[in-house]
Amino acid sequence: MPRFESPDLPDRKSHLSLLVVILALLTCVRLAGLTLSVVDLFDDEAQYWSWSRDLAFGYYTKPPLLAWLLGLTSQVCGDAEWCVRSPAPILYFATSLTAYFAARNFYDERTGFWAALLTALTTGIVFSARIMSTDVPLLFFWTLALLAYSHLLRKADKAWAVVLGVSIGLGLLSKYAMIYFIPGMFLAALASPSARNLLKTSAIWLAMAVAAIVVAPNVIWNAQNDFATFHHTGNLVLGEQFKPSIVRILDFIVSQFGVFGPVVFATMIIATAKLGSTDLKEEDRVMVAFFITPLVLITLVSSVVHAYANWASVSAISGLILTAGLLLRQGRLFWLRASIVLGVAMQGMLLTTDSIATRLSLPFVQRNPYRHTIGLHDYADRIGHLATSLGAAGVVIDDRGKFAILRYYLRDQPFQILSWGTVDNPSFDRAHPLSQSAAQPLLFVSSCPNASRLQAYFSDVTALGAFDGFSAFLIRGPEGPIGILRRCGT
Repeated sequence: MPRFESPDLPDRKSHLSLLVVILALLTCVRLAGLTLSVVDLFDDEAQYWSWSRDLAFGYYTKPPLLAWLLGLTSQVCGDAEWCVRSPAPILYFATSLTAYFAARNFYDERTGFWAALLTALTTGIVFSARIMSTDVPLLFFWTLALLAYSHLLRKADKAWAVVLGVSIGLGLLSKYAMIYFIPGMFLAALASPSARNLLKTSAIWLAMAVAAIVVAPNVIWNAQNDFATFHHTGNLVLGEQFKPSIVRILDFIVSQFGVFGPVVFATMIIATAKLGSTDLKEEDRVMVAFFITPLVLITLVSSVVHAYANWASVSAISGLILTAGLLLRQGRLFWLRASIVLGVAMQGMLLTTDSIATRLSLPFVQRNPYRHTIGLHDYADRIGHLATSLGAAGVVIDDRGKFAILRYYLRDQPFQILSWGTVDNPSFDRAHPLSQSAAQPLLFVSSCPNASRLQAYFSDVTALGAFDGFSAFLIRGPEGPIGILRRCGT
């Protein structure tokens, strides 16, 4: 049974007060860094913002919670890049604080303090705290679910069962990777009598019912929209040709040292290898269960298709808690401190490089590491100026990422931004599709210079030439309903 002894109240207060001060200062520094950053919103960030203009229970590539969050953020501080990204450091403050309470329940108050610091300053979160991604709310709700689960291990209380259910449900509305929490509970039951007994109580099934209710609107939306999000998520894996590769497995595993931090990931690998040893206590094994479930599943996926480094990010929370617990128990404070120092150093480096990204030059590196996230504002401005000079009533684009970039950076322009689906991506935007009733003329921009595929739907197509990053066409005279675009070379 995990040890749930509570330390003396004065000790708890002193550590918690210090922790809140540290986390608050770190959050303020991160928010200040966002205001100084010159990094443009990248495609996914712009897409989430775009969705927040058209609130719904689901979207093409992701569940809806992040769009809802950005809709609220926009009401508070506007639409500038720093504001779009501001929920990240704030939510990581909450995640770190929640990790403190979860670790305190599983271990003790001292472990909670160090686990919270590790959470705030592990390398993956330091990187993630400066961008807006679905991992940000996902990790918060995963940590909150782990906290509720720790209380349920002690007492099958209905109130905490509801918290667990709401956490799992909102986590699923953030990113479907939250589903790994459920097999994690079953795996924990194999390693812990307390976890096994919990599965026999009504509390855990109450939690599952609450989670199902919370996520139901997104399931209904998918059913009404050809299961668009589910298809896209599945295509990330199944859409790629299966090709077994040991190299891909090694590449994914090595990338986890960057996501978790080298100290945390190495500690977790060692703990997993010693799972049957008496060196590990019951609470350690519960943490290992939640760690290895996503990691093993994604490692198996990486054996046949490319797996992104952050696909198993939820493994980090139990890994951070267990690392704090094990290293403190073994008296290895040096490694805890080393991990914190590494995080602080990385934080300082990113605060600096984000502010000079457009002119960053590194020795022995030929290309700017920010090349994919700078110049997007300029790209949108070039298209906006062209549309204005032509008197276009709207801009049409056939690329999901660039569509979101144009919607964000041309948000104050009088013309519409419309999407035109292709054979490979037929319905990436359902709120602003090109139709035959759209006001004309229209500026169509694409990476494809082929005008013939436009002439199947418009009687007047004028090629304007190739610009830096796109080909442009002025189109008029729709000849009936607008269908999807064929591939560029056909």
